[in-house]
This record gives sequence, structure tokens and C-alpha cells, in this order.
Amino acid sequence: MSVHIVAFGNERDGFSEDDQQKSLIWTYLGRSALVSETDSNLLLNSASYLRNPAFTEYQACVFGNVRLVIHDCPLWDIFESDWYTSRNLIGEADIIVIKYSVNDKSSFQEVKDIYAPLIKKTLSHCSVPVIISAVGARQNEVPCTCPLCISDRGSCVTASEGIQLAKELGATYLELHSLNDFYIGKYFGGVLEYFMIQSLNQKSSEKMKKRKKSHKCHGVKPPQLDQPGAFQYLLQWILM
Repeated sequence: MSVHIVAFGNERDGFSEDDQQKSLIWTYLGRSALVSETDSNLLLNSASYLRNPAFTEYQACVFGNVRLVIHDCPLWDIFESDWYTSRNLIGEADIIVIKYSVNDKSSFQEVKDIYAPLIKKTLSHCSVPVIISAVGARQNEVPCTCPLCISDRGSCVTASEGIQLAKELGATYLELHSLNDFYIGKYFGGVLEYFMIQSLNQKSSEKMKKRKKSHKCHGVKPPQLDQPGAFQYLLQWILM
């Protein structure tokens, strides 16, 4: 059995050489208690070899024997450059994570106006849990009336804006002020792992239903009396 997670969006203010090590997914996998230390090292070291220009793929074993597959897509351009791949990723996902930096208002606005509606439309015929992750500490947390701070205030994404986006998608909203053990391991990790367990329970239930249906199909079949001579043969057998 497996769980497939797809993460969209860039949770950093800008790209740098060590962005991968500071990413939400990278940090979660490195700190998660579900992933053993050996698996974690192998997974993080091999991530670069599983890289596609549009996403990074991570694989690990969790809950003992469950295969965890995560596709991390930091660039929303995948919806424009490769709609087929992005649609397939969403279609195969058990959980979707949308992440953004609270200090990048323009990127958030693009997500809200363009990409979130696309995801919502793709998920219209299925129930896949979505997690909205607002990452970072807002630069305008300290109240100030100087012109510079007033200008910065408009460049930050407020909590109410994030919550509104979550409502539109029927998603769970999380604010992650830092990528530390509490926010990543207990807060984000706790919610993500809850949905992972729910997904596994649903798959197990569906598997049991298929087994029961299969057993019923392999039960005693009634005689095919519409076949030539079948009725006469059955009548003779009864009268013997």
C-alpha cells in the first residue's frame, strides 16, 4: 500500500543555493519520526537523482511497510508548461499541500486567482484533502507607522487571506512561523500524518469491499437453463 502526496508552491521569499535544504517537504522528511534515520539519509541523498525540471520526487517507507511518495513542485509554471503532468499528479494524489511565503504577496495572489481555481476544478469529482501552509514570520509583525513599514505591510499575506483561500478550497489552513521541530514535526507533521492515516484507512476499506465482492462473484452459479437441452437434462436429473 502507498500514499502519494503532491506539494505545490514556493514557501521561500526567493531562491538560493541551499533552498532545497530549507524547504518545507525536505525539512519534514528529515525530521519526521515516521521515516527511520537510515531511510531519511538515503531519501534525502538520492532526491537530486530523482529530480525532474518541474518537481523533485521523494520516496520513503513509513508505518512499517507503507510506501510514501512525495512530488514537490515549487514552480507553478508546471500548470502552463506541462498541464498533462500537473493534472496527472493531482489525479493520483492522496493529499495535496499548497505552500507559500507570507512575505510574497504577488505570488500568493497568482495562486489565489489562477492556480487554486485550476486545482479546485480538477478535484471537483473527488475528495482529496488539501493543506494550505503559510510559511514564515511576517516582516510587519511589529506595529510601526513609518512610511517604510506601511509599505511593507501591503506586501505580506494576512492570516485572513490565507483562511479565505482555504475556505474556497475546503482545505485545512496552517501557519508555520518557522521550520523548527514544533511547527514541522508536531504541527504540520501531525496534520499531514492524520490525513495519511485516513487515506490508508479508506484504501483498506475499499480493498475489503473488493474482496467481498470478489467472493460473491465466485459463489455457486445458477444453472444456465437458456442453453440448448439444459432444461431437459436438469429435469431428468431431478426425476432420477
